[in-house]
Amino acid sequence: MKKSNPKMPKVESSTNDEAKEDDDEEEELMDRPDLDHRMLRKAEAVIQWRTTRLVLVIERCTNDHNYSAILRTAEALGIQIVFTIDPPDVDDDGEGANRIQSQKHITRTPEEIEARRKHHLFARNATEWLDVRDFGSAEDCVAELRKQGYKLWVTDLSQEAKCLTMTSPAMPEKVALVMGTEAVGCSQYMLEQADLRVYLPLRGFADSLNLSVATALILHHLFVMDPTLVGGITEEEKAEIREEWYTKL
Repeated sequence: MKKSNPKMPKVESSTNDEAKEDDDEEEELMDRPDLDHRMLRKAEAVIQWRTTRLVLVIERCTNDHNYSAILRTAEALGIQIVFTIDPPDVDDDGEGANRIQSQKHITRTPEEIEARRKHHLFARNATEWLDVRDFGSAEDCVAELRKQGYKLWVTDLSQEAKCLTMTSPAMPEKVALVMGTEAVGCSQYMLEQADLRVYLPLRGFADSLNLSVATALILHHLFVMDPTLVGGITEEEKAEIREEWYTKL
């Protein structure tokens, strides 16, 4: 005679429900603002989203408000490295290809020099979560970017510039986006050094944008073009950021 084994009660769904409830409770706890080390967890999440594959270069920006707005935007989008190039001690009388030949030397007063120094301090303090590096010339900045293996995408409105779309041009492994001054854009030297000149199309009567607005739109567009930029950072770079950030929290 065959022995019948007693059937065990099915508890799988109950166990799953309990596990799900536990997960929900844990998720809720993780979001509590009064939880210990909340800022450390926030910082760790931000580090995971950071990118060093895309560097922002701000060339000769002369407007303090634009400068600070650009830095805040870059940080919010996940950029970690920003290179800045100081405005030269010249007045620009020309446009386009004649901008270099038409420059004339001007002398800055001690007050203007001090204002520029304070401007740099203000820009640095606008966000303490970026690696901002200042360069005295475009030549020095380009040399450093080449040394680190970045391709230069320089913004330009000439016929030589390529329109940024959702699918082209192909994103390099490491790219530096160069934004120029409010009045005349990027310097002739930077345009000549460009691996690619790029622009974002406009479809209205306005044919230009505020520098900080243009920078925000183009940066965001690049992240949409290549979502792998998000989190494009090495483990060594993450460790360096932790060492710097965690002491502030």
